[in-house]
Amino acid sequence: MSDFLGDFLIYQNPERGKRIRKTISEQLSGFINDYPRHNQIHFIAHSLGSFILWDLLFSQVLSSDDPSFIFRERLNQLDLVSITTLGSPLLFLKEMLDINFSSINSFLKTASRKSNTNSHKLRWVNIIHSSDLIAYPLKAAIEDEIGSELLFYDQYVWQDANGTEKTLRTLGQSDLAMVIAAEDAHSSYFYDNLDGAITGRLIAYNLLGEINKLSERCITPE
Repeated sequence: MSDFLGDFLIYQNPERGKRIRKTISEQLSGFINDYPRHNQIHFIAHSLGSFILWDLLFSQVLSSDDPSFIFRERLNQLDLVSITTLGSPLLFLKEMLDINFSSINSFLKTASRKSNTNSHKLRWVNIIHSSDLIAYPLKAAIEDEIGSELLFYDQYVWQDANGTEKTLRTLGQSDLAMVIAAEDAHSSYFYDNLDGAITGRLIAYNLLGEINKLSERCITPE
């Protein structure tokens, strides 16, 4: 939690945030130059990374000289097929920073999806650990403001983040369990355990376009 808050404050510094977006834009340019035969791209972002990705793709409040516009220009050379966000605070930041989710519509109008014959142009899966206090579901908020060109799923990893959380829940101490679990839960998407295995499976479904598997359940395990 403290790491997230520290990183968020650093990113909110205008010059530092701009440098971060410039670095990522340069990395995208390098990828395009190094792999000219690749015409598709998928983005996976964790925690604050989902907010940085939002700025790079969708934000309409950045200055006209911001590196995000170079990023979008280069991205137009590729088909953006999917986005996967893990432990994303975007809903919380929407309330705090007045993020306008309808900005996605502007992006989708110009998005190149030559390789997709479906009605949607982009898949987005938002993965939330049940004990992650930073992560929030986004489907209801986003679908109120966009059209059918975005196929969106919230997916939940329904697990205890650690043994202490499980013990406290057994003892009826749910509030304390939530606090104890928060830090591990926010990192658990990458753990070599069931949490990480579930996350990896959901990411793979999104990368491969396994829409039926994403649609049939939103909580794992049930």
